[in-house]
Amino acid sequence: MCDDGSSPPSTFDPTTTSTYTYSMTSADFWKRVGLCEDDKATCVRAVRRRYVGCEVEEFGEQGYCSYTLLITPLSRAEHSTDDDDDDDTHGHLEGVRVAGRRVAFIVQLRPPQHTLDVSIACAASSMYASLAPVTQSLELLLPGGLCAYEMDRLAGTPLVRLLPRERTLNPQMLSKLQRLVVSFADFVAHAWRCSSMTHPPSHDRTTRADSPMDESLDTLSLCSGKVGSSIVHRLEKLAAGLPDAWLRERAQEALYAVERMTDYPVVLNHGDFIPSNILVDEQTWEITGMADWAEAEHLPFGTCLYGLEHLLGYLVPASPTTTPSWVYFDNAEKLRGSFWARLVAVVPDLRAGPRDAKVVRDVGVLLWHGIAWDDGAINRVVNEVDDVEEVTKMRAFLRAA
Repeated sequence: MCDDGSSPPSTFDPTTTSTYTYSMTSADFWKRVGLCEDDKATCVRAVRRRYVGCEVEEFGEQGYCSYTLLITPLSRAEHSTDDDDDDDTHGHLEGVRVAGRRVAFIVQLRPPQHTLDVSIACAASSMYASLAPVTQSLELLLPGGLCAYEMDRLAGTPLVRLLPRERTLNPQMLSKLQRLVVSFADFVAHAWRCSSMTHPPSHDRTTRADSPMDESLDTLSLCSGKVGSSIVHRLEKLAAGLPDAWLRERAQEALYAVERMTDYPVVLNHGDFIPSNILVDEQTWEITGMADWAEAEHLPFGTCLYGLEHLLGYLVPASPTTTPSWVYFDNAEKLRGSFWARLVAVVPDLRAGPRDAKVVRDVGVLLWHGIAWDDGAINRVVNEVDDVEEVTKMRAFLRAA
């Protein structure tokens, strides 16, 4: 990730892939998916025909997995004086009011291998209201099998543009980070409170209808999705293939613990909780939105807690003479304590058993930093040659209390 030094926007694309948020251009996307500039022009024309009476322009920030357009509905006066010489444009003025809105929103184009699960996106927006974008699929015929989605443009500034990169914090910055971790605790706690809403359908019953049922439920059997349905397999791979004995032992311990968890909430977890996907109010640093729900899944409560570590420090990249390192702020332990105090205060059930949440937190660290992301494939265990930054973060995060 990099900061381009420009003034941070007040709103942000809700589903860019975070690792590439500030370095990708639209040209990168079209080349990567095997399409050309003519295909891009075809797509833009199709979107303009869909949104007659709107200004359609390329969004300022582009993601790795998508191409994003900003759609701004025009007033009747603006539309009536707008010179549109595109003969393919058709429709009527009512198109300026999309789903009852007269505000800017997003249209995102994604290749087949990176499509969105709209049902998951809808669950997120229902559960988190303004913190997650309302998303719907668009019926557009586009080259290369591209899929189109309309979604809200979320308010806030990407946290990655604001986080400090020095170990010692001044009082003002410490106060902002304090509010940030408390806001994150509230975000996480909301999933627990809504667990009955977000619980996936029960697994198929294989016993007779009149047979006695075991009231305790195996937690992992209630997980779903690409990661959720394969947690045991992935932890087994990590326990066998991580770069050193200590990491392999931690993976084995996490596997042993999570396999024995019962009656533990399975909730909708955000799939990529890192600073470029976290939108905040610049003054208060309270969370105003969460971008990129493309990898969200129903997983054990707290799987996304690896995200807390990203709020408590920063990565120092490798140099010609040094390896990368993760640096925690001097006040990281105090901030971590504030997070857990707030989480337990909002979710009293955790007072008796925070250990389960911390076990699941370790599972999240292992799954998100121990399995490589190879252009969307998540099947390879990381190594210290190709994935040295991920290994560095995983070691640091697992050592953190």
